[in-house]
Parts: sequence; structure tokens; C-alpha cells
Amino acid sequence: MRLSQTAALSLTLLFTTTLHHVTNASHVVSGTDARLPMSLSSVIADLEAEGASYVTTATFLTSKSVRQSESSTLLRSLFGVSGKGDHDDEVEYGVTTAFGKKLADSPEAENDESDGGSGVCIACPPCSASRHGTLTASEVSSTVVACGGTVVYVADMVDLGRGEGLFDYLGPAVERLLASRATAESSVQHRPSTLIVVFNGVKKTDMAAARKQWESAASQMLHAIIQPTTVSSEATKLEDVFDRIEYLSADEKDVDMQLCPAGGRVSAPGSPSSREPSEVASSVSDVVNAGLVENLGPMVEMAARVQVKQACPRLTNPVDLAAARLLGPLARKALAECLETIHSATGDDGKVLVPEFGALCGAAIHRALDTLDTASGLRFKKSPIAKRIRTDLQENLYTEMGDIYETQVMSLKESAFASFRAKLSKLRISSNLPDQMNDAAESSLKEFASSVKRLRVPRATSYGSWMSNADQISSLRSQFAEHNGERLKAARASGQFKPLPRKGVTVGMHWLLPKPFGNDYRQEPHLTHTADDLVYAPVDGITDVTGSEIRTGDWRRGVVPAPSGGEMMYLK
Repeated sequence: MRLSQTAALSLTLLFTTTLHHVTNASHVVSGTDARLPMSLSSVIADLEAEGASYVTTATFLTSKSVRQSESSTLLRSLFGVSGKGDHDDEVEYGVTTAFGKKLADSPEAENDESDGGSGVCIACPPCSASRHGTLTASEVSSTVVACGGTVVYVADMVDLGRGEGLFDYLGPAVERLLASRATAESSVQHRPSTLIVVFNGVKKTDMAAARKQWESAASQMLHAIIQPTTVSSEATKLEDVFDRIEYLSADEKDVDMQLCPAGGRVSAPGSPSSREPSEVASSVSDVVNAGLVENLGPMVEMAARVQVKQACPRLTNPVDLAAARLLGPLARKALAECLETIHSATGDDGKVLVPEFGALCGAAIHRALDTLDTASGLRFKKSPIAKRIRTDLQENLYTEMGDIYETQVMSLKESAFASFRAKLSKLRISSNLPDQMNDAAESSLKEFASSVKRLRVPRATSYGSWMSNADQISSLRSQFAEHNGERLKAARASGQFKPLPRKGVTVGMHWLLPKPFGNDYRQEPHLTHTADDLVYAPVDGITDVTGSEIRTGDWRRGVVPAPSGGEMMYLK
């Protein structure tokens, strides 16, 4: 009896130990097919509900030649999704956009009741064609930023050999990651990031050669992307972007345990990659609230010199990304060179009058647009991003020229007003002084109208609020008239100018004249003859006839009854 009790106790302890081990083992908590990067928030909340005290986030990306079936197999094998867990069926590449996995407790944290363990949240945007479609490069880049820059990247042997298709998504993501770090406050330290490169189809004996090819291609990519100018030095190698880089083969298991930037287990206490769930969720919400998921609107508005009137097109393919990376800096350079050319003639404040300002601006704008069109060529002919960059450059050019144009017109008005006052100073005070002053004003206005036409840039009316030539002339005419009026008032007040007295108008009528203002046709309508109207009158001169006389006679010979006095009107 004592033996059986001992055996039962041993079995109970064994069952408890096994159950404790299963509970502490790594397992998938949840998966979601919602849109990235917003779907990360729900997975983080599930990990927190599962008891995870710390969460590490990462993005799973593949190169162009990795097929969907290979991506699905690699996603499950690399992150230990065996299919035996309760939620393993929620992880399906091409459908699931993110999933969370609760990691096994580290030996250091097993006896710490305040530590609920760690978890990883993996974003897996479909980079290869699937029945649910692929994400845009902008959404993938935003997801990488939301994950703190930690990436698990599968590089295929085919893409390594040809040097293409490696950075269709990773290149824009690195560009966005560097830009986000540059725009963040200097006092805020960015989250340590890890890049794990998994070589697909590469033998372990060829890992060194594959790594060399990868590093060479990555260096070319970093030179091609747009990097922020506010940092002290540009990134020339991947080590300048990521805090830790690991190169693994496709046979590796439990990659999620190697996401720690400091090395070792990701679930170890004090891991620099681990963050509280609330902090990780805040990073995701910051990216969403920045408006960088749908389009590039906020980034364009920050860099534009004028107000953006329409939302920037979405970056839907690598061609658009290449257009943004290549043409964006060229457009800014073309605008700067155009302004430098104009200011070299007008001065920094634009007040130096250039008689042929319109021709100068037209040539400078044409050269700036030709420079951009030459760089664009046929490669980006159908790209909406390239068209938008050209439109923005054109509007920026005309807007900047419009500001300088207003300064030039003010300088021309000052010159015209000085010439007008010089003409007035030569006039002698006489009774014809007002007419002479008006003649001087009209003469100066003609000279101004001829000069202001040469200041205007061709086709400038469609851009900005350019004031028309007629409005400019009307404004100066009012200024001349006001000045003439003040000068005449001053001359009258001083007694120097006395206008000619007006001649009286006399009206005389004689009492014997019966009709001083002509005949009254209302009293004698038959005496009024016009080319359009015919007035019929009977022999006796009486114009009134009865209705029976009209009915019994021929209508063409009848006489229409005419009202008498003021009711009669004869009109053409």
C-alpha cells in the first residue's frame, strides 16, 4: 500500500512537471489578417493578455525570387510554427499579416514571479504574389519602422547571382528607417535593431561567398537611396543601419530567439530589444498617426516650398520608388539652381530691376524642367510619382518666380513714379495745369505698361496669384491720380494756381414762338412720318372710326382706332 502511494505521488509530480514545461514552452498566441502596420497592435494586446511582460517586434521579408510556397515553408520553420499548437493554423503566409508567439521563460526568469516572460510579434507582409495580393512598398516600409527596424530577410540564391530583386522592399524600408531616425528628437534614442539574413538555396560551404555578394549589393543600395542630410555621415554599409547582423542558412530553427541586438536569448532579462507592450504599441500608433501608411503626403508637405494641393500618389511598385529616390533630389537641386540664377541678376532681395525679367525667368524655368525630364527619360514616363514630382517642381518654380516678380514690379513702379514726378517738375503753373498733369500721367503710364509686359513670365497666370498687367496699370493710374489731386490742392491753397472761370449758359425763349421745342406729335400724329411707321388718316382728318366701319370695310384699307392724348405712342 505504501508503494502504490509513492508511485502515485511520483506520477503526479511527473505530470505537474510536464504540464509546467508545456505551459512554459514557446507557442503561437494569435494571428491576424488585418492591414499592416495597424494589425500589430492587436497581436501585441494578445501577447500582453497572455502574460508577456516584454515584447520584441520584427518584420519577415523575402527577395523577389522566393516563391510563395517557399516563403510559407520558411516562415513556419524559421519561427518554429510546427502546426501542433492551438493557434498554429492561424499562421499562413499570404493571408496572415502578423502573429504573436509567447517564448519559453529563460532560466533566469523562471523563479521570478513578477516576470511574465517575453513574446515576439512577427509582421509577415506578402512580398511574393498571392491570391490576396501584395502590399505596397510604402506599407512595408511603415511596418519595418513600426517594428523598430528589426528584420528577418530571406535572400534567394538567384537574386544574389544576378544582383537584382534583392532590395525591392528592403531598400525603401532602410530609406524610411533612416529618415524616421533623423526626424526623431535628438534626445530620443532609437530602438536597437537586428538584421538576420537567411540565404535560401545556398550551401553552408558557400555562405562566405554569398555574404560577400550580399554586402556588395547592399553597399550599392545604400548609395542609391535618399539619405537624410541632417546626420553627420551617410550610411555606407549595413552595419551603419543595424546594431547587429547575423547570416544564417535556411535550415536554421528558432530564429525568433536570435532577434536580440546584443546576442543571446531574446527573452533574457535586460535584453535591449525587449520593450513593454505599451511602449511597442505606442511605436505602432506613432507610425499610423504620422500618415505614412497611405501615401507620402506629410513627407512631401514638409519638404515643399508651397502648400500641397492634392495627396501624393501611393508608392505601389519599385518603379515609383526609384522615381522618388532619383527625381526627388534632382527636383530640389533644379529649383535651387534656378533661384540662384535669378538672384544673381536681381540680388538676394530681388529689388534690382531687370528689364527682361520675364525672359530670364522663362529660360531658367525651362532649363530646370528640361534637366528633370532628361533624367526621367522613358524609364519613368508612366510613373505617377514622376509626374507628381514634375508638377510640384513646376508649381514651386512659378510660385518662387511670382514672389520675385512682385518685387520687380514694385521696383518698376518706383522708377515710373520717379519719372512721373520729374515730368511734373518741368511744368509751368498756368490755367491749363490740370490737363498738363494728366498728360504727364498718361505718358508715364504708357512707358510703365510697355515695361511691365517684359517682366511677366509666359504662362504664369495658371500658377499662383500672379497679378495681371491691367491690374498693375490700374493700380499705378490710381496712384498718379491721387498724387495729381494732392498737388493741385496744394497749389490752390498757396494761391499759385487759379483755374479759369466758367462761362455761363444762357437760354432764351420768345413769347410769340408758338412751339419753342418743336411739334407735339401726340396732338398731330398724322404729321409725323418715319421710315418704319405708316400713319393712316381719313380725308376729314378725324382719326377715330367706329368698329362697324372697320368690320364692313376691307381690313387693308381700315384705320386702326388711335387713343388720344398721352396714351398714344409711336415707336420704331
